[in-house]
Order: sequence, then structure tokens, then C-alpha cells
Amino acid sequence: MRSPWWIVAVGASAFSAFFWAIGGAVDMGLEEHARGRYGLPDGGERYTYALFGGAVIAAGSALALAGRRVPGWKTALLPASGLGFGAVSVLVLGQQTRHWIAAGAMGIAGIVMTLAALRRGRASRPPAGRRAPG
Repeated sequence: MRSPWWIVAVGASAFSAFFWAIGGAVDMGLEEHARGRYGLPDGGERYTYALFGGAVIAAGSALALAGRRVPGWKTALLPASGLGFGAVSVLVLGQQTRHWIAAGAMGIAGIVMTLAALRRGRASRPPAGRRAPG
């Protein structure tokens, strides 16, 4: 997996799974378990696995891209695609106020994270006509 495109593909899939799981948690709601703890109701195992598995793989792919010299827009593809997929999946699962709030929050977070990744990519390049230090 030397190509950054493989890392982007795996990372985008993992971010999509993670935010799909968040959409499922918004749809199902939380229930109180023993000792006052809250969690997903029974039957939410697929969301739980996607939540934790997606988070681990997404973090790994983002860290793998951070250690490489790749353009900022490739790094920006990871959270943007996942948040976009998550926002759409939340609205597919339901149309209540909580679904719209979650989709709006994911949309805003996707825009902010994408702009931050693009800004970081632009800031890491040396100015035109100058050499990078070191």
C-alpha cells in the first residue's frame, strides 16, 4: 500500500462507517442500562462495531497520510466523504428534529475539517520562488 490513494480509499470507507454508526445511534437513541449507564439498545451491535472499528481504521489512515507529503486535498477527502455519507444516512434513517440537527452538525463539521485540511496543506508548502528550510 505505497500509493496514497489506497490509504484515502480505506480511510474514506472507515470514516463513512464511523459516521453511519453515529447516524444509527441518533436514530435508535440511547437507553439506560445497569448502574445508570447509557448505551445503544439491544440490536445496535452493527452500529457499535462500525463506530469503534471505523474510528480505529479512520485514525490509522489519517495518521498514515499525515506522515507523508501528500497534497492537502487528499487528506481533506477523508473526513469530508465520511461526514457527507453520515449526514445523508442520518436523513435516510429519519426526518425528526434530532436527525436534522445531527445532519446539520455533520455538514458543518465536514466543511470546517475540509477547510482546515486544505489550509494546512497550503501552509506546509514554501512560498513561490523560495526553497524549503532544511
